[in-house]
Amino acid sequence: MNSKKILGSILLSLSACIWGGMFVVVKDVVSVVHPLQLVWLRYLVAIIFLILFSILKRAKISITS
Repeated sequence: MNSKKILGSILLSLSACIWGGMFVVVKDVVSVVHPLQLVWLRYLVAIIFLILFSILKRAKISITS
């Protein structure tokens, strides 16, 4: 089997597990953290990971108007 198909299947399964697990985590965390704060915390974590990923991939980021 093609190694890219296997890697794609593994990554897809991993993302589905993380996405499904978030519902369980949010259910417990909402009693401690306000839902709006939780949304911004998730955005902050996502931005950090995306910046690190783009640095590792050496992606050129440009903003055009």
